[in-house]
Amino acid sequence: MRHEFDMPVVLLTVLAALVLAACGGGQPISQGAPTPAAIPPSPAATTPAEPATTQPAAASAPLTIPCAELVPGDELQRLIGTQPDNLMDTVLPGWTACTWFYTPPGAAQQAEFTVQAYTGEETLVKWRLDTDPASRLPGVVVNSLADYVQEGYTWVIPESQLRAVQALQDGRYVFLRFPSSNLALSSEAQIADYLAVLFRRLQEKG
Repeated sequence: MRHEFDMPVVLLTVLAALVLAACGGGQPISQGAPTPAAIPPSPAATTPAEPATTQPAAASAPLTIPCAELVPGDELQRLIGTQPDNLMDTVLPGWTACTWFYTPPGAAQQAEFTVQAYTGEETLVKWRLDTDPASRLPGVVVNSLADYVQEGYTWVIPESQLRAVQALQDGRYVFLRFPSSNLALSSEAQIADYLAVLFRRLQEKG
């Protein structure tokens, strides 16, 4: 049986189908399409907050202070028990190094009393180098002075029986070295008292 088709009607039907297909009206929603909730957040949102960094101690002023000001004569005599024989010193901006040579009462051999003071921008660099555990002699017992200063250490060098002291306070670094038999600095409390004198002097100077 032959069917007759009305061409205008057929054309309109085909055009309508094409329009629907182009608009997606006849297509199911794809299950793989991500929803807004499935979109990962930006890297800035996923990066954890970094902990606040500790600010280093502010650098002190670089002082140029002679040994006679760092350790006055009467104070030195009280510490070593006599007048010094001579002095070897280095005085630069940010660094004063003083070594007094003296003969203790009743002794035949000369002894040394050393005081060094570091100030200015390079102080913390010098402190880290000097207090690096790798630079210490093996077998030396190092005691902390943290009860008295911001950070500090003391020990006795076995070969020479010299006591060494390192102390850091408010961006200033003081180093001492003297015979361990020194009566004026025979305890940690006495050492701490003298460190307080030196640090106060440096603070007032700078």
